[in-house]
Amino acid sequence: MVSSGDIEVLERAARAGLTITPREKRWTHPSLCVLDAVFSINAKYGGVVQVCYRYALHASLPGPLLPMSEADAVIGTIKEQCLEAFVQDVQMVGVERFAANIINNRQRTSTWGGILKAEAALAYAMFLVKHGVQTIGDVAELLGEHERLGRVEADLAAVRGHGSGARRAYLWMLAGDDQHVKPDRMVLRWIARHLRPVSVDEGRELLVATAGRLGCTPWELDHAIWRAEPRRPMHK
Repeated sequence: MVSSGDIEVLERAARAGLTITPREKRWTHPSLCVLDAVFSINAKYGGVVQVCYRYALHASLPGPLLPMSEADAVIGTIKEQCLEAFVQDVQMVGVERFAANIINNRQRTSTWGGILKAEAALAYAMFLVKHGVQTIGDVAELLGEHERLGRVEADLAAVRGHGSGARRAYLWMLAGDDQHVKPDRMVLRWIARHLRPVSVDEGRELLVATAGRLGCTPWELDHAIWRAEPRRPMHK
């Protein structure tokens, strides 16, 4: 349980230094949510977007990134690619060729013993398909089923490079859930600067509670931190 004093400190910091705005755009295909979640590991986001667009071009995905007001033109319609199609696309050419020739990105989940991010993305997608998650709408249903969600998250946690669980929370965020937050290093750094160093779990609780005080969603607060933090100098 986080203290009201800690929440007040972060609330003041957010009001003073962050610009909190509603979600503007979203990916309209679950494959792009998976690619974004996995390729964001220790990477600049501009490169992540390029990965998503390269795959979208390869697979001829309509309207891959749309304003929130227009996303339903793809999501939940026959235009939305199911995850099984993404799995088949990767398996057809193989992970190595998919990474090198289609998305032009051979990054690994870590520099020491990590697997190709393309392999991790395939594993994520295969586990989701295994549990009946094919579309973005299926993700919304999954998040409402606690026991089933636990089984899915246990499988995702087995993927090498999964880390502390930030990828998993980020995946749900990308699929449209505004209540999940991804307390990655950037978010934890913001909390530590204004409060103190905290664990991933405490960071998640603090963000959710602070968002409630601010009258915004956890996603909106998380995204505001994400936009603000890169502008600050990195101290060695």
